[in-house]
Amino acid sequence: MKILRHYVGLPTILLALAEGSLFLLGMWALGFIGRCDSCYFDDVVDLEIYEALLVTGAFLLVVAAAGLYNRDSFLDFRVFAQRFVFASQLVLLPTVAVVGVLRSAADYPFGWYIGILTVAIAVFFLAIFTLRVCLFWYLNVDFLKRRVVILGQGPLADMVSDYVRKEGSSHLRCVGRLAQGQSQASSTISLGNIVARARPFARPAPYAHMAESLHAEEIVVATDDRRGLPVEELLRCRLQGIQVTDYLTFWEREAGQIDIDQVGAGWLAFAEGFRLDLARRAVKRILDIVVSSVFLTLSLPLMLAVAALIKLDSRGPIFFTQDRVGRDGKVFKIFKLRSMRVDAEVDGVPRWATLNDDRTTRIGRFIRKMRIDEFPQVINVLMGDMSFIGPRPERPFFVDQIRKQIPFYDLRHRVRPGITGWAQVNYPYGACIEDSKKKLAYDLYYVKNSDLLLDFAILLQTSRVVVSGNGGR
Repeated sequence: MKILRHYVGLPTILLALAEGSLFLLGMWALGFIGRCDSCYFDDVVDLEIYEALLVTGAFLLVVAAAGLYNRDSFLDFRVFAQRFVFASQLVLLPTVAVVGVLRSAADYPFGWYIGILTVAIAVFFLAIFTLRVCLFWYLNVDFLKRRVVILGQGPLADMVSDYVRKEGSSHLRCVGRLAQGQSQASSTISLGNIVARARPFARPAPYAHMAESLHAEEIVVATDDRRGLPVEELLRCRLQGIQVTDYLTFWEREAGQIDIDQVGAGWLAFAEGFRLDLARRAVKRILDIVVSSVFLTLSLPLMLAVAALIKLDSRGPIFFTQDRVGRDGKVFKIFKLRSMRVDAEVDGVPRWATLNDDRTTRIGRFIRKMRIDEFPQVINVLMGDMSFIGPRPERPFFVDQIRKQIPFYDLRHRVRPGITGWAQVNYPYGACIEDSKKKLAYDLYYVKNSDLLLDFAILLQTSRVVVSGNGGR
């Protein structure tokens, strides 16, 4: 399902609604909603309906920020468990602190509130954990899955097939694969391990008939060579209500990136998106100023403390500036807290940062891991050189190298670079040309589908990346 310009899986939406409803039901059952003189917990929290809905919305935002709706949470149980614990603490600690302080003047002791709220939140998360286990590991809910038929043979079709069959693609189900032959005289149709020869396209209409008999909802066209593609058959499928999707659109929708190895200038020119209108830029600029001002105010005490540690840890300045390539290729000075030795590039040759880079200082390793070294970049946002969200700006030296090897790299320079971005929350720190290529796939997705909803999703995911320290070097 596409909301504004961002693709959101229907099972994810249904899961969020189910967990929100469960959370709301739990508050009602414990007597947190409305007056309930016979309820034991009524003195702890007394919420009106609209307040309970706001609290439920905040709960879902915290769960989303922790990454529990991300695809990798469904692939690896360890990732799910770590984020589940992280989300529970994000809910528990602020709730106990806020409610405890506000009600500390009541007749009950502060410790009583802590105990009751801890038990209540533990019950909420236990119910949600049970729901997740039942839905994704024990139940195979086919009616929630989108029935997909793959048309094609070769690497692209294999890539789509492998993707659909992964555990994390729980909303998709491959019900058949139609392999077009070398000639137009015949084609092969495979259903599981059964392979059958089909007659010419024009006579028995094998594609439309087979897709209808399989109750397919979508046909993904993943052919390396489109010559001889049965367009009349595909049109007939569309007229029967079956969605026909080309490989690039499918990959963009499902993987959240654009396959730059397969994309061409024609597809980029005619594809939906890439609309950077004046109104959108104006709204984004206003939000950048507001968010950056608030962030700078809240993070100033932490930056002052880190600045003192940097000064004590090693000789040299607290801050440093560096040339970066911004919008439309304009070079600007970026501000950062110094995390490396002053002689990190004494020979004057730029080098990629690497994992456990020996040029970093002791405090530098910590602030790079937690992304604290990037906090001063809010000044760049206020100055208009950067946005809070956008592709990460790269050094001119590396840009000159990358643009020669990676096609369409300069498209990322059509928007303001950002402190955080779609690539940063989906891919670890880049340290080579190949990493830059993989991150460009996410950057192009952001440039193509940029809107306020996607920006908001990136902000939520950034909080998880910062707190967990994932991707820092």
